[in-house]
Amino acid sequence: MSTEDKGLLARFGVPPLTEVRRTTAAVLVDTVGVGLMIPISLLYFTLTTDIGVAELGVALTAATLLSLPAGLAGGAMTDRFGPKLAMVTNNLVSAAGYVLYLFADGLVTAFLAMLLVAVADRMYWACWSSYVHTLSHGRPFERWFAFLESIKAGAMGLGALLATLLLAVGTDVGARWLVVLNIATCVVAALLFVLQPMTPATGAVPPAADDEDPELLQAVRGWRTVLAGRTNLLFVIGQLLLSPVMLLPSVALPLLFVERWGMPVFVSTLLFALNTGIAALIQTPLSHAVRFRSRAGVICFSAGLLSASLLVMAVLPERQSVLAWCVVVFVGIVLAVVDALYMPASNALMTESAPDAVRGRTIAVFQTAAAVGMAVFPACFSFVFELSSALTWVLLAVVIAAGGLCFAGASARLPHAARFPEFRAPDTAAPPAGTPHEAAPPATGTTEPGGSQTQVPGKWAGSP
Repeated sequence: MSTEDKGLLARFGVPPLTEVRRTTAAVLVDTVGVGLMIPISLLYFTLTTDIGVAELGVALTAATLLSLPAGLAGGAMTDRFGPKLAMVTNNLVSAAGYVLYLFADGLVTAFLAMLLVAVADRMYWACWSSYVHTLSHGRPFERWFAFLESIKAGAMGLGALLATLLLAVGTDVGARWLVVLNIATCVVAALLFVLQPMTPATGAVPPAADDEDPELLQAVRGWRTVLAGRTNLLFVIGQLLLSPVMLLPSVALPLLFVERWGMPVFVSTLLFALNTGIAALIQTPLSHAVRFRSRAGVICFSAGLLSASLLVMAVLPERQSVLAWCVVVFVGIVLAVVDALYMPASNALMTESAPDAVRGRTIAVFQTAAAVGMAVFPACFSFVFELSSALTWVLLAVVIAAGGLCFAGASARLPHAARFPEFRAPDTAAPPAGTPHEAAPPATGTTEPGGSQTQVPGKWAGSP
């Protein structure tokens, strides 16, 4: 690739691909597999077994709830052995779960398959942000997170398209082939993660020889560090309150459009396609455009934009019309913008505010809070939606706005370097973007090429 091409990519926030080509390939392969299974994650068992839908629903809920501690275990594993091993492990556990899909012939085996896949999912979210943080070597987290998330969004759409084609050829046989392909993608992704060279995580370094405290006592102290303090509490509450954002395009909005507005069922897939497709296109350049903005400010803007859009939904007439289709497109665009801004900023703020030694456990607690919120949201939403559609959107707007304010309150207690991805150093001439120096991590962790300053991992370790 020429220097001019590298400079053009850098202007849009794309990191040097030669450094992370194996991770990029692993994310692409793994997320294609996720997209393959999205259309049939629960439907598969209705196609290949005689288990009732109600029983499957109960089994899925139980598996999800029982998998929650796996996220905390994944965080501890990340701190002890590093995020690379945790990423490999969650892919192999996921592959084992999908192998059980192929042999499921009753409720027990179906439940065990769901449980293993759910455990892998919890482990993934517990270690993914730590993995990206280690991969970035102290350079702006959002740059790497946004790029990899855009790859994931595009790959998920590609996987869903491939799934549609296979299911069109043959329903039962096609479903089994989707599972087989997903097993292959999990194993290949695990191998690529193994091959990606990485600097060892700080948490993976064994304790010093003169540390006489038992390992169990050290672990207890680590969890106490994670759970103590107002800052972490605000982050946990913020994650819990903002968890509905992830389920709006798949749970809440399809019910409104189909059940109340009388629109066709395919409106839900259209909304999903708009959300993931636009997010894939704008994630990297949009994160790059706000790189000098406060992370908490970006989160609050995202929460405010989404809350305002939901308040508009509360006053719209409930009927199918040209306006209704315009609303679907508008909401799809808003959700994509919110995802592109909120996800990198919130993950960066939580990841880089945590001490190095307990970063994995800290992220695991945050992601477990989000998982609890997503587990509770469908029941709460359905109950309020039956009472009043308008009240539902008003309450959601208030909850999401409150979540943004929690992040702002937590951020106010952090050092400047944790609150901003980059900030301009005065009186510093910026060299052209994409120079050879751009690919190298800063030696001291203070100034990057281009005059922008970044934080060093662990620089604010031990902050409140």
